[in-house]
Amino acid sequence: MQATASVSRDDERRVFGAQMARLGVRLLNKYGRVLQCEACEATWCPQPAADGSLPRGFWRCPNRCNW
Repeated sequence: MQATASVSRDDERRVFGAQMARLGVRLLNKYGRVLQCEACEATWCPQPAADGSLPRGFWRCPNRCNW
């Protein structure tokens, strides 16, 4: 399954809720720090950079379900 929404690097940290659902990812907490793949149910915690931004491709499932 490929991601159906394109997200620029500048907008990555603002992608939540409905946009995350389009990418096949569920937010497990309100801070967006724990994510879950809707396809395989894998969970991961993207670590923010020193400036607080999330890493490029933070929404990507570690099992490559939504790449």
